[in-house]
Amino acid sequence: MVPETFGGLSKAIKQVYQDLLKSGTIKPEAEIDEKILPALPPSVQEVMKQGEVIVEPLIRTTISDDRGEEPRYVGYAASELCEKGYGIEDVIALLWNKKLPTREESEIIKRIIMISADHGPAVSGAFGSIIAACAGIDLPQAVSAGMTMIGPRFGGAVTNAGKYFKYGVKEYPNDIPGFLNWMKQNVGPVPGIGHRVKSLRNPDKRVKYLVEYVKTKTTLHTPCLDYALNVEKITTSKKDNLILNVDGTIGCILVDLDFPEYSLNGFFVLARTIGMIGHWIDQNNQNSRLIRLYDYLINYAVKDEREVPDKR
Repeated sequence: MVPETFGGLSKAIKQVYQDLLKSGTIKPEAEIDEKILPALPPSVQEVMKQGEVIVEPLIRTTISDDRGEEPRYVGYAASELCEKGYGIEDVIALLWNKKLPTREESEIIKRIIMISADHGPAVSGAFGSIIAACAGIDLPQAVSAGMTMIGPRFGGAVTNAGKYFKYGVKEYPNDIPGFLNWMKQNVGPVPGIGHRVKSLRNPDKRVKYLVEYVKTKTTLHTPCLDYALNVEKITTSKKDNLILNVDGTIGCILVDLDFPEYSLNGFFVLARTIGMIGHWIDQNNQNSRLIRLYDYLINYAVKDEREVPDKR
C-alpha cells in the first residue's frame, strides 16, 4: 500500500496494521509490565538536583546564555537590542569585549568593518575564495579557503600592530627611535608600517578617512594611534612607502577602544568574510568555469626536456 502523499503515510501504516489484525495474520503483543523492567539509574540532572554530585563543567562561557526564551549577549536579550536600535557593531563589542559601546565607539567599529569588507579580487583571500567557487566548492568551504590566507602578510598584522604600538606607548613613550631600535633587534619590521603600492605621495584613503574620522568626529582618547602616527613620521623620512597602513591604523584604534590584543585580527576576519561571500556569490551568478593558470603567468624555471636514461 503506497499513500498518495507523504502526509498519508501514518494513516496507511495504521490501515495495514488493522487489516492484518482482522485477517488474523498478526496478533497484538501483550503489554509490558513495567514492574518487571530493570530500574534505570538516575540521570546526571536528577542527581545534581538532589545535591548528591558535582559535575565539573566541560567549558566556561562569560559572553552569552541561551537557556532562556532567547539568546542573551552579556545579559542583554538579542531582541531587545534590536528593538532599541543597537546594531551588529554593538553585538561585536558585547561578544568580543563584554561591554556595550557608546554611540561614538559603535560608529568607529561600524566604519572599521565597512572599510575592510573587501579589497578586490586580486588579494590572496578573495582570490582563494574565487578559485574555490570556480571549482564548484560550496560557500563555507570556499570562504574557509580564503580565510586560510589571513596571516602575517595578509591582514594578520592587525593584532601585532596593536600589540607592538601599545608596547611602545608603555615602554618607549617619549623615545620613538628607541622603540624602532628595539623592534629591529627583537621583532623585525614594525607590523602596520609599510605598503607595497601606497606612499606619502599616494596615500591610502582608508587610512586617511579613519584617522580623520576618529580625530575630528569623536572624542576618543587615542594614545596608541597618536604614537603610530609619530612612528610614521620617522619611518617615512627614510622611505616614503613606510606609511602607517590600514592594518596598523585599525589595530591602534581598536587598542584605544580597549579591545583585547588577541581579538584584533577578528575584525579583519569578520570584515573580509563579507567580501569573500560576495565573491563566491558573484562567481556562481556568472556560472564561472574552473580556473587554470595560463602558461604565460608561470615562470617555468625547469630544465629542458631530456631523455630518460635506462634504469641501472
